[in-house]
Amino acid sequence: QSLRITLEATHHGPLTSTPTMFVEIGSTQEYWGRQDAAQAIALVLWKGLGLEEGNAVGTWLGSGEKVLLGIGGGHYAPRHMDIVIKDGVWVGHLLSGYSLPMEAPPQVNGKSSGEVGGMWKHSIKVSYEATKAGFPGGEVIAHLDQKSFKGWQKNAITSYLQEQNIKIGKPNDFLCKKI
Repeated sequence: QSLRITLEATHHGPLTSTPTMFVEIGSTQEYWGRQDAAQAIALVLWKGLGLEEGNAVGTWLGSGEKVLLGIGGGHYAPRHMDIVIKDGVWVGHLLSGYSLPMEAPPQVNGKSSGEVGGMWKHSIKVSYEATKAGFPGGEVIAHLDQKSFKGWQKNAITSYLQEQNIKIGKPNDFLCKKI
């Protein structure tokens, strides 16, 4: 059985004031006992933390590096993952579409009138602020999973991000520029 690397959208606590990562092997009991996968994860963490030779991989320098704030998509965020697997991209919060409750504005003569209701603005704001705090000095860029939203939802989110001066990026905006 092969395993694949995925990201999971932000979806549960605990609430911490320290950057935290949950790592799991699969989603069912048949995977949880896989020693080969556990060894691979342990080796990545060991090397990533610099425990082998003292050189940590991925040390945050805070020098304007790009940080992805994913908005939309499903629980495993495949479109955001397509960006993240490229070198040089840090990951902030990932907000799945189902975690952004949006209430359609009322219709008058077949046209929307009024604000889009729901807690979606709060979710985006809190996630953006937490990502900024977790990556001080970083350039937080929102990436929208375009296919996961209806037109009115995408328009509302885009307008809100612009009002909040949150940059919106397309996949190529996250590419690391090699010298």
